[in-house]
Amino acid sequence: MQERTNRTHRAVGTILVLAIGALLATGCSSSSSSSTSSSGEPRGTVVHISITDHTAVDKPMSFTIDRTSVPAGDVTFVVTNDGNIDHELVVLRTDTPYDSIPVNAAGDPPAVVASGANKILEDGNVGETGDPDLAKGTTRTFTIADMQAGSYVLVCNLALHYQMGLRSPFTVS
Repeated sequence: MQERTNRTHRAVGTILVLAIGALLATGCSSSSSSSTSSSGEPRGTVVHISITDHTAVDKPMSFTIDRTSVPAGDVTFVVTNDGNIDHELVVLRTDTPYDSIPVNAAGDPPAVVASGANKILEDGNVGETGDPDLAKGTTRTFTIADMQAGSYVLVCNLALHYQMGLRSPFTVS
């Protein structure tokens, strides 16, 4: 009886060690492969973006971006929500001017609607902060590998945010 109890304890201990090891390996590999090099530094060119809003209704929202043009290659976006409500950052490749993209969609993911449009389509999406939305006071980092030369637009595509000013041109040369 004692021998069976000892084997059970050893088996449970082995399972716990393997499970913890798997969790640690998963956590380490996902963060370093997405936005940092093997030395822990951000990959490629780093772009810092602050998102702000105002508590009053119908007041503009804005991005503060430390650079709106970068060389082709890996680009790491460090996005901080300095506003009062949730936001996101979506990078779209498009030749449409940043302030002329049709607002003809709604939902998540955005789809064309006949009425009640409050978003733009994300057909040219090459990268974003992802889910969940970026809560106030938080920062999220993501890297777009091998960005090609061309015209891009940075937007927050939560309902009505594009229309309230969360949009900016971005160029990769």
